[in-house]
Amino acid sequence: MNNEHRHTHGTAKEETRALLNYMANHNEHHTEELCEIADSLSSEAAKAVQEAVELLKQSTEKLRQAIGRLEE
Repeated sequence: MNNEHRHTHGTAKEETRALLNYMANHNEHHTEELCEIADSLSSEAAKAVQEAVELLKQSTEKLRQAIGRLEE
């Protein structure tokens, strides 16, 4: 019974890692798209999008940190 319980946790951790990786990669893709969009906007709109990009990059870094800490 305990082995099944531990196996379940391992599977949940693997699923969590996979989901966090997917989300971080997804964010990176959107970051690239947003940079392209910002290049086509007026200066004030472009500035707002670039600020959003920086926040998205910070969020992605936090996700990567969380992934690394799953091993701890």
